[in-house]
Amino acid sequence: MGAAVGQDSVSDAITAVLAVESSPPPIGDAQADTLLHDAGVRSADLRLRIIRDAAGSPLALRELAISWRTAEFPGSDLLLRCPPLTERLVRSVAPGLEHLPADTGTVVLLAAVHLGECVGDVLASAALLTGRQVTVDALEPALTHGLLTLDQGRIRFRSVLVRAAVQQYASEPELLAAHAALARAIEDPYRSIWHAAQGAVHRDEQVADRLESSASEAERRRDPVEALRRWESAAHLTPAAGERARRLVRAGRGAFELGRPDLAEHLLDQAEQLGLDEEQQALSAIAWCRFTARPERGSPSVTERCLLSSRLARAGRRSAALDILVGAAEAATWTDPDPQARAALADCLTELADARSDPRWVLVQATVSPQAAQPVIARTDATEAEELWLLGTAALAVGEPGRAGDLLARAARLLRSDGRVGLLAQVQALHAQAGVLVGDWDLAQAANEEALGLADAGGQELWSIRARATRALLRAFRGDLAGSAADIASVERNAAGRRSGPVHAALRLARSVALFCSDDPSAAYQTLRPLFAPGALPHHRGAQVRTLTLLAETALRAGEVEDARQLIAGFGDGDWLPLLTAVNLAHARALLADGPDAEQHFAQALALTPRQWPWPRARTELAYGMWLRRDRRPGLARVPLREALHTFELLGATAWAEITNRELRAAGVDRGTASGHLVEQLSAQELTIARLAATGLTNREIGERLVLSPRTVGWHLHRVFPKLEVTSRAQLASLMATAA
Repeated sequence: MGAAVGQDSVSDAITAVLAVESSPPPIGDAQADTLLHDAGVRSADLRLRIIRDAAGSPLALRELAISWRTAEFPGSDLLLRCPPLTERLVRSVAPGLEHLPADTGTVVLLAAVHLGECVGDVLASAALLTGRQVTVDALEPALTHGLLTLDQGRIRFRSVLVRAAVQQYASEPELLAAHAALARAIEDPYRSIWHAAQGAVHRDEQVADRLESSASEAERRRDPVEALRRWESAAHLTPAAGERARRLVRAGRGAFELGRPDLAEHLLDQAEQLGLDEEQQALSAIAWCRFTARPERGSPSVTERCLLSSRLARAGRRSAALDILVGAAEAATWTDPDPQARAALADCLTELADARSDPRWVLVQATVSPQAAQPVIARTDATEAEELWLLGTAALAVGEPGRAGDLLARAARLLRSDGRVGLLAQVQALHAQAGVLVGDWDLAQAANEEALGLADAGGQELWSIRARATRALLRAFRGDLAGSAADIASVERNAAGRRSGPVHAALRLARSVALFCSDDPSAAYQTLRPLFAPGALPHHRGAQVRTLTLLAETALRAGEVEDARQLIAGFGDGDWLPLLTAVNLAHARALLADGPDAEQHFAQALALTPRQWPWPRARTELAYGMWLRRDRRPGLARVPLREALHTFELLGATAWAEITNRELRAAGVDRGTASGHLVEQLSAQELTIARLAATGLTNREIGERLVLSPRTVGWHLHRVFPKLEVTSRAQLASLMATAA
C-alpha cells in the first residue's frame, strides 16, 4: 500500500484488547481508525475498508492490518472485491471448510465468486462444473454451519470475511473453473463477461474487448469503481502491448477521478513501461497535469497539443482529438496563452466543427471565443456529471458565474453520489469561485472547504493551492485579515516557481483587498498593478476581469484615476463582451468617469448587473450613492446606499459595510432611529407592503390588494425586516405605530 502497515504495532495494540477477556467487546470505528493510523496505515481509504470489513472484531482488525501489508501495489484495495486474509483469520471466520461435502463446497465456492448470488445461477453453474444436477439441498450443510443464509432465492454470506475466506481457501484452478462455469450459465452479458474474464487462463483480445464494452456500461450505470475494475482487467487480458497500454491509461484516469492517485500512478507507470504512442502519451500527460499538476511527467505546450489533436481529427480519431483539445484548453487557463496558441485552438475547432454540440467542443470554444459559446451554454440540457463540469467551466470562461454555479452544483451532486472525489475537488473549487464572484459567499465557503479537503487528500497540489487562494480572498472580503494573511503565506510557499497566472492573480487580489480593508488604498492599487503588466508572473487576462472593480475603487482613493483609465481602456467596448466583463467594466468606468458622464455609466452598470449577483450589484449601488451624495443629492443617494448596506451586512463584507454606514450618516440617515425615518428607509412599494403587513394581513391578502404574487410580497418583506432592524411582524407593527 501507499505506506507500510506496522504489523508489530498493530498486533501489540489489538492483542492488548484481545487479552482483556476471552470474548472482547467490539472496537468502535474511531478507536479502530486511531489504532490503524498509529500503526502506519496512512491511507484513509484503506483504513476505512479495514474498519468496514472487520465490523468491530479486534481479531479481524489485527489480521486485516497484517494481510493488507502483502497487497500487490498501492491502491489495490479498490480493485479487489474481497480483502486478503491471513490463514488465522480464514480459520477463525470459516472453520471446517475442508469438512464440507464435495457438492456443498462447489456450490459455496460458486456463490462466493458470483456477482449476483442468485441460487438458480449457482446451481446451474454447479451442474456445468460437476457434470451432474446439483439441488438446493447441497447448501444444507453450509446453512447448518452458519456460513450463509438463503433469502428470497439469493445466497447471503454471514460476512464479507466469510466470502473472502471461501475464495482464499480454494485453489487457483478451482477459482478459474468456478468463474468459467458462471460465465457459461449466466444469461446477463454484463455479469457473464466479468466471470469469463476472471476465468480466462490466457490473454484474449475478444474477451478484453467485451470487457471494455462492459466497463463503458458500468460508467453509464454510474458505478465508477466497477468501471475501473473492468478497465484494469481488460488491460490485463489484452495481448497487444499498445492496446493494453491504452486501457491502462483509461483505467488510470478513472483512478484519478476516484481520488486514488497512488493507484493511478501505478496504472500509468505500467502503461508507460509498455510504450505509449503519441495519442496515449498526451492523454496520460493530461491526466497527470489535471489531477496532480506534475508537468515534469512531460507536458507539451498548448500549440503542440493542438497539432496532435488536428492529426487525430484528420485520422478519424475525433473523440480522442476532442479529449486532447480540452487538455490544451485547460493548460491555457493556467497560463496566459499567446495569440499563436489561441489561433491553434481555433483551427482545431474548425476541423472538429461537426462536434459543436459536444461539451468538450463548447469548453474550448469558450476559451477562444466566449461570444460564440455563450448561447450554446444557455440552451444546454446536459445531465451527465462530466458534461455539467465541462459546461460549468465554460460558463465561467464566458463570464456567466451564475450559470456556472448552477451547472457545477449539479455536477457536484452527481460526482459526490458516485464517489468520484478526485474530479469533485476540481468542480467544487470552480463552484466556489463562481460563488465568490456573484456574492453567494456562504455556499462558496462550503464548496471551497470541501474542495480543499479533497484536493489535499487526493494529492491534487495545484487545486489545493487554488482553493487556499480562494479562501484567502473570501477571508479578506469578510475582514478576517489574519486568516487571509496566513493563507496567502501558505499559497506563496507552495506556489513558488509555478507559472500559474490565476493563482498568483488571486493572491494579488486577496492581498489588495486586505490592504483596502486596512485603509491603505495606495498600496492596494500598486498590488493590483502587475496583473496588467504583460510578462509579469500574475498577468492573466481572465484574472484582470475579476479585479476591474477593485482596481477602480483603489485608484479613486489613491489618486491613480488617470493610470487606471489607461489600464481599462485596453478592454474596449466592442459589440459584445462577456457579462462579467461588461458588468465590471461598466462599474469601473463609472467610478473613474468625470462630470455628468458618470451617472450614465452607473445607470448602465446597474442595468447590466443581474439582481441574482448581489456582490457586484451592491458595490455599484455603493459607488452610485457616494457619487449622488457628492453631487449634492443626498435624498437620492440614500436609496442605493441602503440597498448596498443590506447586502454587505448579509455577506459579512465588513469594510464595505463600514464605508456605506459612513456614507449614509453623511447623507443624513441615522440608522439608530429607524422609526423616525421610515419613508427614507424604504422604497415606496416596500413602505406600502410594510404598512399592510403591520395591520395583520397575510402575504396572500397583501398580494391581492397590490396585484402581486405572495412570493413577491414575501421577498419584499425579507428586505424590509433587516432594514428596519425587526425580526417579526409584531415588532414591525409596533415600529409602524411608533412612527405614526
